[in-house]
Amino acid sequence: MKINVLYSSDENYAQHAGVSLFSLLDNNEDIDEITVYMIENNLSSDSKEKFNEIIKKYNRQIIYIPIDFLCEDINKRDNYFLSSYARLFISKIKEIDKILYLDCDTVITQSVKSLWNIEIYNYLVAGVQDNPAMYNAEVIGMTEYDRYINAGVLLMNLKKWRESGTDKKVIEFIDKYNGCVPHHDQGIINGICKDNILIIDPVYNAMSQFFMHSSKQIKSLYDMKNYYSQEQLDNAVKNPVIVHYINKFFNRPWFENCSHPMKNLYINYLKQSPWSNVQLNTSKNDPKIRIRKWIFDHLPFSVFAAAERVLDIKRKRHIKDYYNH
Repeated sequence: MKINVLYSSDENYAQHAGVSLFSLLDNNEDIDEITVYMIENNLSSDSKEKFNEIIKKYNRQIIYIPIDFLCEDINKRDNYFLSSYARLFISKIKEIDKILYLDCDTVITQSVKSLWNIEIYNYLVAGVQDNPAMYNAEVIGMTEYDRYINAGVLLMNLKKWRESGTDKKVIEFIDKYNGCVPHHDQGIINGICKDNILIIDPVYNAMSQFFMHSSKQIKSLYDMKNYYSQEQLDNAVKNPVIVHYINKFFNRPWFENCSHPMKNLYINYLKQSPWSNVQLNTSKNDPKIRIRKWIFDHLPFSVFAAAERVLDIKRKRHIKDYYNH
């Protein structure tokens, strides 16, 4: 079996991409060939040496792709990471027809064979369902019945991507929103691919909300008609193939005050990686995360839900005002 894996990183996230890469290769030694494509946005020579060290340890191949090659036509105006947008143009690499994209803030805990073997011939992309506020989905043309995916783990059908002219559609979609698409690259993927998305098991992208909320609570909070069962979420929490350290609720595992239940997975791989001498960061202490978690932990869920809805009203008004001008 041969698989293609994609990361996209700037220097700020190089350590985390390296930890994710280490965990991927450490848990997939039985796969015959793994080619890693690394979109680089001003990566230092030191970071590249460390990536190469990991690749050499596991006898794999890495190919660096300059970000300018992929993003030469993009006209984004927001302040979100260019590295995140770059993957939308990976179909420019003509020699590959399928690729597994992984965010830098992921840790792989077991084999990705079952994920790679998912049949996506009739789909542009496969991913795990996320739970955005309804107005974020509506503003990109989705309804309460559409299933919006998280862009942190994507199985991409690059052959179909090219055949359907999706690169051009991405550019046009960004221009339609004047360079500021809601939810950035994730909004683009869902807005363009909504009729060609395969929803996959949540074990392949175990996000922070799975450890915090029940299926019923998520459906209630985000007015969702279609979502995973509680059994599926329970299995994702107990047996994740990929853990995705989204900032919501717990903070990130490279901060000392992170409270994520699987924080130690990241720390253990960090200690084995070429970044083993790096200390955990102590500077980030987001009061919004702390307050939201305190409300959820100490007050009835109805109070937490009411607080979230108040915040959503403010966000929705802001978005509507922005796109109506």
